[in-house]
Amino acid sequence: MPKIVDRDARRSEIAHAVLRVVARDGVRGVTIRNVAREAGWSTGVIQHYFGDRQGLLMGALHEAGQGVSSLIERLAAIDDPMERLLSLLEAGLPLDHERQAMCRIFFYFWSEGIADPELGAALAAYYALWRGDVQSAIRDAQAVGQFTGHDPVRLAEWLVGLADGLGVQSMFDPITLRPSLLREHLADLVLRLALAPTTVLS
Repeated sequence: MPKIVDRDARRSEIAHAVLRVVARDGVRGVTIRNVAREAGWSTGVIQHYFGDRQGLLMGALHEAGQGVSSLIERLAAIDDPMERLLSLLEAGLPLDHERQAMCRIFFYFWSEGIADPELGAALAAYYALWRGDVQSAIRDAQAVGQFTGHDPVRLAEWLVGLADGLGVQSMFDPITLRPSLLREHLADLVLRLALAPTTVLS
């Protein structure tokens, strides 16, 4: 009896190999040969599932998006709203090798997404999910007396924009903006805003 191949599992396995290559060598390191070596499969198998280098990058983007979405969903279940808010903001930061790879993949596709409506829509949906869960955490925090006077929609936009911007800078200057400092910056600002009695961002 022929062996049944789980095509989705195989694609996911290869996409994760792409992310490991990106984390180690950057996007330039993504070649059919390098990914085949990382995944432990032949170049023919890689081409069968993804076609070419662009297909590999698109597959990695999809896998990264799925990973971030799953992470955000798990973090959205945290009971304490302040802990949940900080964890959600940190979800998109390059704080470890896995998230560094995800950030590199997302950043690589930014310029592509401007010209490609389908890709742009996928990236927009990711940001909308992120902002929505941050907004929900802010509303829950407001119910217990924090972030008084702040518009949760606008505040979520500002905080996600801040986290995203810090992440971009950290990718270029990881020594200055090391993971511990990224966390410190976010925690400091979130605490200041949580305790501010009036609207600061207007």
